[in-house]
Amino acid sequence: MHDVTKPSLDLSGANELDNDDRVRVLAIIDRFRELGVNEDISLPQLVVVGDQSSGKSSLLEGLTGLSFPVASELCTRFATQIVLRRAPASEAAVSVSIIPGPAANADEAIKKKLLEFERTMEAKDFGAVQFSAILDEAAECMGLPSTQTAGFVELDKRFSDDILKIELSDPEHSHLSIVDVPGLFHNPTKFQTIEDKEVIRGLIQRYITDKRTIIMAVMDARNNLANQEVFHMARAADPDGLRTVGIITKCDALQAGDEHGVLEIFRNEMVRLSHGWFAVRNRSTKEITEGVTMAQRHINEKQFFNTAPWTNLRRDRVGIGPLKSFLGHVLFDHIRNEFPGLVNEVRNLAKETKKALESLGPSRQTSADQRRYLIRSAVDYQQDVSNVLSGIYSPKLEGGSPRKLRTRLRFLMDEFSSRMAKEGHRWAFKLVNGRTDPEYAKDANKADEKSDEEVDLQSHGNSDDANDIEEWIRSSYNESRGVELPGIVNPRLLENLFREQCASWEDIATDYLSKIVNAVSAYDGSALKDFVTDSPVRQKLQTRLKAERQTAEEDMFAELRNILADELSGTLQTANPSYSDMLSTIRNKRVQARVASMGIKDADSKNFDHFHFMTSEHWYNEQQAVNDIHDILAAYYKVARQRFVDNVIIQAGERYVVGETGPLKIFSPEYISGLSNEELSDIAGENYSTSVARSEITSRGERLQKTLEIARHAGI
Repeated sequence: MHDVTKPSLDLSGANELDNDDRVRVLAIIDRFRELGVNEDISLPQLVVVGDQSSGKSSLLEGLTGLSFPVASELCTRFATQIVLRRAPASEAAVSVSIIPGPAANADEAIKKKLLEFERTMEAKDFGAVQFSAILDEAAECMGLPSTQTAGFVELDKRFSDDILKIELSDPEHSHLSIVDVPGLFHNPTKFQTIEDKEVIRGLIQRYITDKRTIIMAVMDARNNLANQEVFHMARAADPDGLRTVGIITKCDALQAGDEHGVLEIFRNEMVRLSHGWFAVRNRSTKEITEGVTMAQRHINEKQFFNTAPWTNLRRDRVGIGPLKSFLGHVLFDHIRNEFPGLVNEVRNLAKETKKALESLGPSRQTSADQRRYLIRSAVDYQQDVSNVLSGIYSPKLEGGSPRKLRTRLRFLMDEFSSRMAKEGHRWAFKLVNGRTDPEYAKDANKADEKSDEEVDLQSHGNSDDANDIEEWIRSSYNESRGVELPGIVNPRLLENLFREQCASWEDIATDYLSKIVNAVSAYDGSALKDFVTDSPVRQKLQTRLKAERQTAEEDMFAELRNILADELSGTLQTANPSYSDMLSTIRNKRVQARVASMGIKDADSKNFDHFHFMTSEHWYNEQQAVNDIHDILAAYYKVARQRFVDNVIIQAGERYVVGETGPLKIFSPEYISGLSNEELSDIAGENYSTSVARSEITSRGERLQKTLEIARHAGI
């Protein structure tokens, strides 16, 4: 079996960590993290985890030279990234900043505040006191309690996903980057509650379950491995131990005779890890209080591991120096292995982000943006209106789509004309043989098959049918007789009869125009979904347009009233020659029918006028008046009805649809250009959720593009 305790990497010296290639590769990942790309994808990283009492802070102190505050009752409530850089003594410095987390990036004001947090000082001036003060300042900047905060236990925000970044530049450092997360505690105090424990546990879990994280699991040598929860969490996140480095601390605090169990763990016999185990000896609290320096710490550590039984341990696995060298190598190799997949993941996410931004439509954060957005939508809308009114439709439209507006309008026009022919009259006109004229039959199936050109002509005579048009005319004629001679028709009577005959015109025409309104509205609702994709903007636009479209609708019905007034008020008149032709034809047929009733057959045309004279002189009586009124009314009604249908279709309906002030013409570039900035903002200004989403997506897209740009020149 492979002995994982043997060195798997060349650890010939820490200085090898600082060759140009390693420094460049590690710096690239640091730049990715500075860009905040770790919000979107996981980055290769070293993360140290452990209990609060495991010696984690002392381990970090040994690795970084950073003097962590000692015995603080308030645990760190955010992650800390410590970046070591080798630099000349003249450039030795400490730089502290905050990398905003996902929550802060959603709020530009908070993000700006965090990015402005920066502390820089010379390395010689940076000690435990200064570090403690900076931790407090950073906590307050993140909105967290500091060690000086009174009543902090009652605060709503107790932990942050922001990262405190500390860069240490010094001639003694090797290039290395480590992320420290808050330590898990077991016993609640007034500073740390059961709820806080679960929050920290969740924070640790988010880091260690990341497949690109190398877990530095810190174990207190005095505690049984089975009792250390953080280590159980590491094992759950990395069951095969492929990403975990075990680090045993406080070996010097063991009671004599208790070393055997720790040595078994160290030799990888109890819990096998691919990266194996390390043992370190850190400064104790007593030594820190007594002023033991870091240089002396390293001497004390080396002396300790030169004593039994620790002398049996491999030299490349004990002490902070070998651990630091190993971590540098393993992080470098880890980055090299993960980099191609990482870049591919960034590239795919950048494509998804671009699509997400496109789905929000153009930016509408300024008046210029809003006007440009609406004008572009209006141009597309008007182009579609022009196409559909010309009968040009997209092949994607289904047969009954409301977008096929011209087809719908044509159907309504034909339906209106048909209804007027079948239902526009109060009484059905009759042919001279007494049958109902098929044109006026409300039920086409019951209409006479013969036209007025095909029937045998005969005089009608009286009828007992109460619904008979001649009875209606006769009754009206008798009730309206005045001083006129017998057989003479009063023109006022014709006007009144015509108005009664046309009583249903207004209702039929109103119904037709209402259907046009509905058809236009249905088209508009469907079309705007394509051309104004943002639902809130579309709703606001439709609400605003509704008032102006209401005016166009009122104008259309006002035009209908004008047309009705022209037809049903005043004198009956027409210059249409078809009126005279129809009236002459009807009268001639009545004469022919009269002649036929006298037993005279086959009257030729040259004798027709003679017959007409002979028969007409005895015809001026009540029946003659009724017949005249019927025939005049029938001829005029047909002309007037056709004229009315055309006028309603063209002057009211069509003008409403295609007119310059019609509903389909209002939403236009000219209309948008006339809106004030305030009106534009009210209609097209982005709501809060869209603005936040756009800001987040834009920010993500920018950092992903910057990441890809860096990756292109990385040469990894």
